[in-house]
Amino acid sequence: MGNLITKLILSGSNLTSDSLSITTTDILAVTNPTIPIARIPIATGSAQSVIPSNAKFSYVYMKVVSGTSPTDSVKVTFGAASIAKLRVGEFLFLPLYNAVAITAEAIGGACVVEYGYWSV
Repeated sequence: MGNLITKLILSGSNLTSDSLSITTTDILAVTNPTIPIARIPIATGSAQSVIPSNAKFSYVYMKVVSGTSPTDSVKVTFGAASIAKLRVGEFLFLPLYNAVAITAEAIGGACVVEYGYWSV
């Protein structure tokens, strides 16, 4: 279907006695099914489905693009395990085994989550 180019850059100074500088790039040959980019409102109180179940091994991107207040966050659950807490502006990009559902629940106030996944 096509290629997805990923690039991660981690850099910083004054973190330790050494400066941090890590850059890595990969090119992923992706196939269907994919969801290029979508947005979904996430409410508080109960987990909502983001991806019901991926058919193939996939790479998943999620970002909390907005919240009721800057201190709001989203609890992200992969299968039965809560894996991540994302605050407004934070993101994740993870490889994910097939047949894993992803749900999210807003903590604090309602949030909007941007997400996508690409199968390989």
